Amino acid sequence: MADRRCARCHATANANGTPVLVVAVKDGRDVFACSGHQAELAAPAGDPVVAIAQYQDMARRRRAGR
Repeated sequence: MADRRCARCHATANANGTPVLVVAVKDGRDVFACSGHQAELAAPAGDPVVAIAQYQDMARRRRAGR
């Protein structure tokens, strides 16, 4: 399971309680970011690998009941 922490500040959730999101894939690993660091860490728009990682992360959270 991926370490669900922001790659910059290591937060596990945003200030409003929503989870951090996958914003890039680097060296085969998901890169998570809080809302404050999403723009800085995000992959280029339309990156298909990131889209797949986001979908898989969303499905994992749904299955886990989060």
